[in-house]
Amino acid sequence: MKELFGTFLGDGDEANAFRFNEVETKLALHGRVIFDFDGVTNMNESFAHALFGNLAEDHPDDLVDRVRFKNCSPLIRGFLVSAVAHGIERGKRLARSEKEGKPREA
Repeated sequence: MKELFGTFLGDGDEANAFRFNEVETKLALHGRVIFDFDGVTNMNESFAHALFGNLAEDHPDDLVDRVRFKNCSPLIRGFLVSAVAHGIERGKRLARSEKEGKPREA
């Protein structure tokens, strides 16, 4: 991650583009994705939710089965846990509302 984004992961637009262009492609090919945070010193919520929260919302099973996180400091781990939990909850709410025939919220 440091090689791609530097020591501070702070741009949600970059994170979202990376998810669409790299991560989603690899998952579609049934590959494994390893996020290595060696050398990353900080992250913000925008980056965490754009990449990991949306990934958890759209691919909760893949997140468990084929995505791994390495070299996470306690700070980075906190951002990941928060974003993933929020994404999974959004996915559950969306599934319930679609089942009930309610329109998707923006």
